[in-house]
Amino acid sequence: MLAVMSWPLLSEEAIGEDLATKRVGRRLRVLAETTSTNDVALSAAEEGPNCDGLAVFAEYQTAGRGRQGRSWHAPRGASLLCSTVLFGPDDVSRAGLLTLAAGVAACDAVREATTVWPVLHWPNDLLVGGKKLAGVLVESRPVVGGQRAWVIGVGINCYQHVSHFPPDLRDRATSLEIESREPIDRLRLAKCLLRELDRWVADETVREANRVRSAWLERAEALGARVRLTADGKEYIGRAVEVDPQYGLLVQTDDGTRVWFDAARSRIVSWGDERGFVVGADPP
Repeated sequence: MLAVMSWPLLSEEAIGEDLATKRVGRRLRVLAETTSTNDVALSAAEEGPNCDGLAVFAEYQTAGRGRQGRSWHAPRGASLLCSTVLFGPDDVSRAGLLTLAAGVAACDAVREATTVWPVLHWPNDLLVGGKKLAGVLVESRPVVGGQRAWVIGVGINCYQHVSHFPPDLRDRATSLEIESREPIDRLRLAKCLLRELDRWVADETVREANRVRSAWLERAEALGARVRLTADGKEYIGRAVEVDPQYGLLVQTDDGTRVWFDAARSRIVSWGDERGFVVGADPP
């Protein structure tokens, strides 16, 4: 049985103090418990554009989720769970670009606030030593006025010890507490995350696909790695050769063809190197 542990709680006042963002975090909500911060943010978006820039934090999620409906596991108060609402043109093709940009923002926030140096893993994960530290989930819905409300959800494992992860995830998941050489300040991380989202997602930068792609690649695992993935019920094995905000991951398959894999319809099973597939992928 796990010992009961407690960590410093977040508050709207503490997060908002000296935040100095232009858009993200102009409104803040911190909840003790909810189904998921993305659910709250999507519901708030129904109020209209006045919710633009709202950032929702929660200490605990009863139904946290990741990509393709997978669950997100996090003990109460152990993770940084945040969703931001942004209004923009009703263009669903922006999903891939926002996912990459949010990944860059989350990666930079961790690097700024801690001694941990994660890398990005296509399409939406942050890894340390091949283990999942954080994930990004972008969802949206059309709203009145011909706009679309985009919700960018970020979950970062902060205080978990190995025993907090389900047995089947312990060799594939990690936390800042496990990886850091110094104590973790979750409040500082929250502020850094909102500032980086404001920088990468909320301003004109997100319209510059080439800049976002370049920034993502600078922080990512090296292209050229071996990859095994599934899409539309089939398995593919090959080498990752390109990433594009719109088209996804380009793989040179072992049968000689090149195939683009969309993040919404594909799943990486394992990621490896010349020794074979040495890194598991897509933990819940």
